[in-house]
Amino acid sequence: MSAVNEQCIALEIHRGNRKAVADLVAAYKDRLFTYAFHMLGGSDDALDVTQEAFVKAYVTLTGKYDAERCMTLEIRPWLYRIVRNLALNRLRSRKRMAGAVDRMKEEVQSVIPGNDLARSIRSAIDKLGRESRELIILRFIEQYSYAEIATVTGSPESALRGKVYRALRRLRKIMEDDPSGF
Repeated sequence: MSAVNEQCIALEIHRGNRKAVADLVAAYKDRLFTYAFHMLGGSDDALDVTQEAFVKAYVTLTGKYDAERCMTLEIRPWLYRIVRNLALNRLRSRKRMAGAVDRMKEEVQSVIPGNDLARSIRSAIDKLGRESRELIILRFIEQYSYAEIATVTGSPESALRGKVYRALRRLRKIMEDDPSGF
């Protein structure tokens, strides 16, 4: 979806056009679900977060933003930021529940196809810290530019380049330290 279409779709949703809502969902549901899935490691939580993000976006576009704000809004990174915030909230609530991390890892492992390399890479990514894992997912799985990652995470673009580099170094070290998986 081009930047012009994104601005038009935001304005159309603001004006109450239900087809524009359907177009927005159709354009982004798979990508946002994938992002949420990688952050949360589970399809049920990812689906919940994705649906909640679309509801939050709709409420914001129709009730909180004016037409001018909708015309200048960059929908793609804005939607990813909503999903990110909802996913982080979900992760924080998970920490309070005993055993949630173990169930999450089992679910992720059962969803990954039998490809041993993919399983090993996913396992290595899971060993990274939350911020490093998120940066690897956004940069290399979602193929975001540094500017887009800066918009999603709220971090300065200049700092992100170093953070991504260090995350890759940590990932490489994890993969080298566990030669049995590779």
